[in-house]
Amino acid sequence: MAFSTTLIGTSGKLHTTYNSDWSVGRIGSNTREDVMLVQALFKIFYYELLGFNHDFDPPPNWNEVIVVDGYYGPVTQKHITHFQEQAIARGRKVLPDGIFDPFREPGASSTISKTRYALDLLNNGCANSCEEQNIDNYSNLPNREDMPALLRSALKKVKKKASKYS
Repeated sequence: MAFSTTLIGTSGKLHTTYNSDWSVGRIGSNTREDVMLVQALFKIFYYELLGFNHDFDPPPNWNEVIVVDGYYGPVTQKHITHFQEQAIARGRKVLPDGIFDPFREPGASSTISKTRYALDLLNNGCANSCEEQNIDNYSNLPNREDMPALLRSALKKVKKKASKYS
C-alpha cells in the first residue's frame, strides 16, 4: 500500500515524500494503491507540470492525461518505461527494467544494481518542479479531491520503510 514518509532536507526543512510498499510495473505486485501512487505522480509530473518540468515530456504519441485508477496496464507501463528512458538520457543511473521498486530511503541507491530508484527520482521531479512553480500539487497529494479516496487514505499513513524491505 502506498504511504508517506518524512525526511529532513538539506535546508533543515521537513519534507514529505511518497513511496509504495511493493513494485509497480512488469512482474510487479501492482497492488491498487501502489499503482495509483505511480499514476498520480505521472499525472503531476507529465501533465500538470508540462512545460515546467525541465523538458520531460509525456510518452510520444500520447495525448491523454493518465488516469489514476489503480489498474496496471499498457498505459501505466508505457509511462514507466518512458520515464526510465528519459532519466537515463539525462545521465541518471537508473535500471531500465520497466519496474518501479519502492525505495529504501530517499536518495538511496539499490543495494543490488547500485542504481537510483526511479520512483524516488519521480518524487524528486514532482517535488522540485512544484516548488519552483510555487504550487502544492505534490505536497498536497494526500488531500487532493481529484485523487481517489483510496489513495488519499493510504498516503495519510506515515511510516519509515516499505513492507518489501521489512
